[in-house]
Amino acid sequence: MTPSVAGPADRDAVDRDTVLTLTDVRIHNDAADEELVHGVSLRLRRGGVVGIVGESGSGKSLTCKAVLGVLPEHIEVAGGSIELLGRDVTGLSRPEWTALRGTSISAVFQDPASYLNPSIRVGKQVQEVLRVKQGLSRAAAKQRAIELLDAVHLRDPDYVYEQYVHELSGGMLQRVLIAIAISLEPEVLIADEATTALDTTVQAGILDLLVELKERIGLSLIVVSHDLAVVAQLCDEVLVMREGHVVEQGPTAAILHAPQHEYTRLLVAEHEQYGLSAAASSASGPRLPVSEPVSVSVLEPVSVSVSVPAPRSSSAPESTEPVLRVDGLGVHFGRGRGRKQALEDASLVIRPGETVGVIGESGAGKSTLARAVLGLVRATAGSVHVGGRDVTHLSGRERRAFGRDGVVQYVFQDPLRSLDPEHTVAASVAEPLRIRGGFDRAAIDAAVRRQFRAVRLDESLLDRFPGELSGGQRQRVAIARALIGEPRLLILDEPVSALDSANRVAILELLRELRSTVDVAMLFISHDLGSVAGISDRTIVLYRSRIVEAGDTARIVTAPTHPYTRLLVGSAPTLTSGPTDRVQRERLRAGLAVS
Repeated sequence: MTPSVAGPADRDAVDRDTVLTLTDVRIHNDAADEELVHGVSLRLRRGGVVGIVGESGSGKSLTCKAVLGVLPEHIEVAGGSIELLGRDVTGLSRPEWTALRGTSISAVFQDPASYLNPSIRVGKQVQEVLRVKQGLSRAAAKQRAIELLDAVHLRDPDYVYEQYVHELSGGMLQRVLIAIAISLEPEVLIADEATTALDTTVQAGILDLLVELKERIGLSLIVVSHDLAVVAQLCDEVLVMREGHVVEQGPTAAILHAPQHEYTRLLVAEHEQYGLSAAASSASGPRLPVSEPVSVSVLEPVSVSVSVPAPRSSSAPESTEPVLRVDGLGVHFGRGRGRKQALEDASLVIRPGETVGVIGESGAGKSTLARAVLGLVRATAGSVHVGGRDVTHLSGRERRAFGRDGVVQYVFQDPLRSLDPEHTVAASVAEPLRIRGGFDRAAIDAAVRRQFRAVRLDESLLDRFPGELSGGQRQRVAIARALIGEPRLLILDEPVSALDSANRVAILELLRELRSTVDVAMLFISHDLGSVAGISDRTIVLYRSRIVEAGDTARIVTAPTHPYTRLLVGSAPTLTSGPTDRVQRERLRAGLAVS
């Protein structure tokens, strides 16, 4: 059969319908003489949305930086072409790119605070873009800036205009950045991990806003994420990248329902194993493995399998002495008019071997609860009992002795900050035993090696420094250090929020595996309901410093009762979210606002 050839009129129609084309784009690091991205091709249609998904280091952000003309020094487009609005922009000069950015193409990134000036009011920063690029008067630019802040659904835009970066939440700052990005009416907007590290409800709000802007002002979008569910909610077409290669590409529905590459199957399987539907199904029995179990080496030299057992049901008898009992706990900071209630009347019980999840938005009191348990912040009401002992108001000496005993251990969000950069990871893991005392060097060395095997790290990494390991490997080191003293309670504070999708699932698998091999209870804190649902027997929901709902995780997921919990469940990204979900979320937000 002879292939059809488009005539000039057909090609013109295609050109008018296309706003961005990448053809076999290759990106090279001249300093290291290494090719980083290998032949990426995509076509973004007018009003369309293309998603790029992949783990850290896959090349997705580098590809976007090439499209924006902001590649780092010594890194350049070494082959292929980039065409924006009918113009070849592959070799543009810096001044030419400066003229294009903002007017033809713009972007929003992760961590909006790092892109905004902390010493200038955020409204002034929106205003300045309009004055420099469009030549508006100060008054006209201010009025337009307030209109833009309103357009991205910031409540009381006049008030927001006057605030500084430190006075706004992460979600509000991301909306400010979106207002700046659309201020010059570009045709293409790149959202590069724009919702990463945001609370579940805030993330959903940002994604809903992007869809609304696409429909309202005709934006064409490229959405970059390590989370396939985020991409699935928005995109017509998906590119899956790994190690600089596009391993799979096609319509979103086809990618989700019939993934061909093993890495894509792993991404889909992650949501089947750790998504909300999986948590709900665990109420009626163990989770089934995916139809084609795959094993992908995502944490060298560890092999990660997605076919894992379900979390254990909490089977401890009611008479068992709780590992942790918190009664009516309150924490406030400041005095008088400056007093802030960070936690109010919180109560919970964790029994041996049980994992309790704590979910809530930023500022809800999750970390305050954990820090109060450890005595890192002073409880102003209520009590904390660990293993039957009241530890609420220990003296400084008693608190230090309690810490040396290692009954409670803490795993932080960012292991790069919690591990000493000047110590080998073996020295960091050994530290709790050295502090406790009574162990000779041989015993400590043997214990460190046992812990490395327990967290599935190769012993060849023992003499490495934290900066030489991947994020997932560092978090395994942090978990090994926490477990080496055989604690009764492990507090994990956002342990996977800084990790990409592959490393997140690997750490969650490790924690589930440890539950069957190590006698330790866990308090698992996260803003991500999928992670909490994938590992917890029971879940506590915090909202505005109070526990508003608590119960079996499966019940929380399938039949939430509080308006915030319903919004939380409705906001969690899934592979099947659609327009109906957006409408439902708007109703839930409206109901929460008046509750």
